[in-house]
Amino acid sequence: MSRRVCTFAVAHTDISAQPFNNAARTVRILAPNNLSGNGLYIKFSNYYSSRPVWVGNATVALADRKGAILPGSMRPLTVFGDTSFALVPERDVYSDRISLAVKPGQTIVVSLYYPLSDKVSSGNFVSTFAMRSVKGDYCAETEFPKAKLLSSLSRTVLPWDITNAVTTLSEIVIEQDDNAPKPSVVAAFGDSIMQQGAWVTPFTQRLYHAYPGMVSVCNLGIGGNRLLYDSPSLVKGIYGHAGIERFRYDMLPIEGLTHAIFALGTNDIGLPGKDGAPESDLITLEQYQKAVEPLAEALHGRGVKVYAGKLLPREINHIYTAQREELRLAINAWLEECGLFDAVLDLGAPIAAGDEPGMKKEFSLPDGLHPNKLGGMAIAQNIDLRLFVPPTGGEGN
Repeated sequence: MSRRVCTFAVAHTDISAQPFNNAARTVRILAPNNLSGNGLYIKFSNYYSSRPVWVGNATVALADRKGAILPGSMRPLTVFGDTSFALVPERDVYSDRISLAVKPGQTIVVSLYYPLSDKVSSGNFVSTFAMRSVKGDYCAETEFPKAKLLSSLSRTVLPWDITNAVTTLSEIVIEQDDNAPKPSVVAAFGDSIMQQGAWVTPFTQRLYHAYPGMVSVCNLGIGGNRLLYDSPSLVKGIYGHAGIERFRYDMLPIEGLTHAIFALGTNDIGLPGKDGAPESDLITLEQYQKAVEPLAEALHGRGVKVYAGKLLPREINHIYTAQREELRLAINAWLEECGLFDAVLDLGAPIAAGDEPGMKKEFSLPDGLHPNKLGGMAIAQNIDLRLFVPPTGGEGN
């Protein structure tokens, strides 16, 4: 007998406003893996498109920690027996089983060639997992000729260039022997503070180093995402559907899910009044409570441990006023006191500026909202890893 557990996942959103086109190019996704297994399945999503997306060729391979393809590991990726397949709108598609043994510490490399001129509009700019090629099908090539970056996006808000995105792939599932110890599968659910990976990436690296083969982490952050409201029409759908809706299809279906980190709400406070979001969208504490309670209850009903991440400190400005800062503090106090969660993670404690609002300057990007790499490292180092490991997993630190 075998079971299936998720080793990598991203939450899709509408990326049609992307400043590039994947026509006749290959996208290569480098997914870190910490699980053992004897086979793979790849899950695709074309949820945010009104038209089918055609994949002209697809492969899966393994790479070392530096991204070098391991000899003999390249496999064709097929759907219904073909490496060329269509992804229809608003429907998830699983690949055929890929016979490929994987081990902790290996990177899973998925290469997808898009032959047509249509833009791929379903994906995520999460962290830096994707590379985009010059024109051509390079799925079967070990050397990957990367395209030149097409934009010079300001690094005041994003720590990566927005020309690289994970497209159509939404989940990588490992097939394991049912007799092997079950791993923890952790879903991190939030906004750009999570999506950018400043703290999620070093947190994941700590877990993988401490518990090889025993835990996986899925970053389900979407930039600009809110708990109660969809993306404002002014920015199309890039901020995603409201968290109270998308958690049902982004998080609940994650195979083998055991732990959830919920850290969503800063945009419900800070976004109203800009990017086309009306002031009337400003959330209240009562609205926040009523939205979060059923989310946690649904996860608990599936036996998932739910951890709340307190909203990070942020810089006061003409939009994010002192009154909004009071609301953030009230939400954090409720998260701590409500008894709804299995644990509360004080993510902001290591980077807070103390008596002053916001983060310490050395821990913040220039926008005063997102932690930089140093701030992310401080957050990650402050999380107790023992919260995420199965009972047989040892002590950790």
